[in-house]
Amino acid sequence: MTEENKMNPFMGMKEQQAMEPQLQVKELPDEVRERIKKHSERTGETYDDVKEYYLTSIKEIFSCDDWEVEDEDLLIDWTESVFVQSRKGSTQGSNTSVWVGHFLGVDGKVGNRGEGLINWLIRTFRESPNDFFATGNGHYEAKEGMWTIKTQDSVIDTGESTENPPSVGINVGGNDYVAFVSKNGYAYSRDEMGRYSWFLGHNKDVFQETGDMALWRVDMKDDDTQRAIRVGEPCMIQVMPPKDDETNDFRKTILNTREGFVDTIQYTNDFVDEDEKKLLNPSTFWVDSRFHDYFVPLEDFDDAFRTKKEVTAQGNAFGPLVTTKGRVVRMSTESRESEYDEDGRSYSFSISSQALQSNKGVGRGSEVFCNVGSAVHDLTNVFSFRDADGELMEYAEGTVLYLFGRVGMMQSNGEEYPKLKVMGVYANPRLARRRVGGGDTDTTQFR
Repeated sequence: MTEENKMNPFMGMKEQQAMEPQLQVKELPDEVRERIKKHSERTGETYDDVKEYYLTSIKEIFSCDDWEVEDEDLLIDWTESVFVQSRKGSTQGSNTSVWVGHFLGVDGKVGNRGEGLINWLIRTFRESPNDFFATGNGHYEAKEGMWTIKTQDSVIDTGESTENPPSVGINVGGNDYVAFVSKNGYAYSRDEMGRYSWFLGHNKDVFQETGDMALWRVDMKDDDTQRAIRVGEPCMIQVMPPKDDETNDFRKTILNTREGFVDTIQYTNDFVDEDEKKLLNPSTFWVDSRFHDYFVPLEDFDDAFRTKKEVTAQGNAFGPLVTTKGRVVRMSTESRESEYDEDGRSYSFSISSQALQSNKGVGRGSEVFCNVGSAVHDLTNVFSFRDADGELMEYAEGTVLYLFGRVGMMQSNGEEYPKLKVMGVYANPRLARRRVGGGDTDTTQFR
C-alpha cells in the first residue's frame, strides 16, 4: 500500500483487493441473482441472457466496467434501477426511437394486451391436449396439497399451496388451470394492461426532414394507464415503432412502450428551430391543413360523419377521429353515472362557433354535445388550462377549446344531431376565461 493511501481507507481497500490472488470465480450477490432469476421467470428469457443484460446495463448506465470490485449494496440497488425500467418487456431488442409531436388525448378503456395469447392457450388446451403440451406450456395438477405443473417433458414444483388458485394460472373451468412456461422451466404471466393515448407527430428524423406527421396510438402499460399526460404540449417520447414488415393495418399505427414510459416524456419544443416553435401551438398544429387533414370545423360534422363513417359487422356505425375548435356555451364539471364507462362516471359540455350558429340558427343544432369519460377527465385535465406560470386553472363558459375526439350522431325529438366523444381538450390560456368560485360554502365558518 502506498504511503499516501495509508490514511485513506477506501483507496487502501481497493489496493488490497487488487493485490489479493483470485482463487475462484466471484458470484454476484444472492439478492442480485434472485432478482435476475425472477425477471427471467417473468419474461421467459434464460437466466444467462438476463444476467448479461444486467451487466451490460450497469456498464452503459453507471460506468461499471468491473462489477467484482463494487460494493454489494450498490449492485443490489442497480438491479432495482435496471429491472424496474424494463420490468414490463424483454431485455433484448427494444428498438426504441425518438418521436416528436403532441399528445391529443387518451382512450377511455384499458385492455389486456395478453388476452389474445391467453385465449389461444385456453382454446388449444380444450380442443387438443396433445397440441397443447407440444407448445411447451403446462397444466396445473394438485399433489399433496401443493400445485405442480405438468409439461410435455417434466413436472415443475411451484411451491404454492392448493388452498389458493395458482398465482399465474389461467382458469379453464372449475378448479382447472394452465400456464405459460418459459424455456428454462418457469411459469409466467401474459397479463399486461394497456391504454392507448393518441399522438400526432412522427419519428424525429422524418419530422425534421420532411415535416410529415400522422396519428398514432401510444400503448401505455400497467401503472402508466392511470397516469396523467399533458395534452397539446410539444414533446419528445421514446417508443418502439411498428416493424417495417408489419402487415396488420391496426398494428401499423401502434407505438409500444414499457411501464415507466410517462416518466421519460420530455415536454419541450426544442426539436424545431426558434422561428418555427410558434407552429407547434395547438391553435396552429391541431387545425392547419398544411400539417394534416384531421381538422374538421363544427359546421362540417354532419358531412364528416356521413362520408367517413365505418360500419361494424353488427351494423353499428362510428364516425372519424377529428381535431376541432369551439367555444364552450354550456358546461358542468360534476359527473353523472354511466354504465358504459370503466369507472362509472361521465361528464359533458357543449360547444359552438359563429359558423355553426350561422348555419343552424339558435336551435338544438347550433351547438355540439360533448361527452367525456372518467379516464379522459382524470388523465388530461379536461376542465383546466395552464397559466403563464404553468399552474392549472379552471376555465369557465365562453372559453375557446381545441378538441380531439370521435364524431357521432345522437337523436333528439326525432331529429339527428352531431356529437363528439371527447378524448382530449386543450384550452388556450390566451382565449380562456377563468372560472370564478362561489365562495366558502362550508357551514363550519358560522360556528
